[in-house]
Amino acid sequence: MSTIPTTPFRLQDGRMMVLRSATSADASQLLEHVHAIFEEEEFVLSTLEDFHMTEEQEAVWLQTNLDDPCKVVIVAESESQIIGMLNFHNGARKRIAHLGEVSMSVNRAWRDQGVGRALLSTLLLWAQQQPAIEKVCLEVFATNTRAIALYQSLGFQVEGRLVKQIKLGPGMYVDTIRMGRFVKFWARTE
Repeated sequence: MSTIPTTPFRLQDGRMMVLRSATSADASQLLEHVHAIFEEEEFVLSTLEDFHMTEEQEAVWLQTNLDDPCKVVIVAESESQIIGMLNFHNGARKRIAHLGEVSMSVNRAWRDQGVGRALLSTLLLWAQQQPAIEKVCLEVFATNTRAIALYQSLGFQVEGRLVKQIKLGPGMYVDTIRMGRFVKFWARTE
């Protein structure tokens, strides 16, 4: 079973939030959160047109993540409302099972308050304690300079640039930046 301890955090504006493992009971609220993020259309890979998960499917997906020791879904919650989430899953094949991909989103009204930093810092602590996980990876829109600065401040390094990786519309492309961070010092290769 893959969980994190429930942890309270004080945000930069003084409000309180709690980070905890997501459960199947969060399915409805998580779907609302994800739909709000997709509606923004900025810095997200998926669109509302791409996302067709039902509440039942979301509940099953959340339980599957709880049951796998190399996957975790963390929610940020304030006053019983989900304000952010982070999803991590490791590679499905033996040769990439030592690393995993992270995706994260924070509700627009709660950005610049430390929610993303708390989510990602909590993930990194969790990953350090997982024997199979050695590296955390992510991709970020090259135009998302705030997110890139956050990732770099937490030790992520740029590993490459994927040119025109995202097509926003006819003739409109965005590069993505591939970033990674080792969570076990012995895993580094230079």
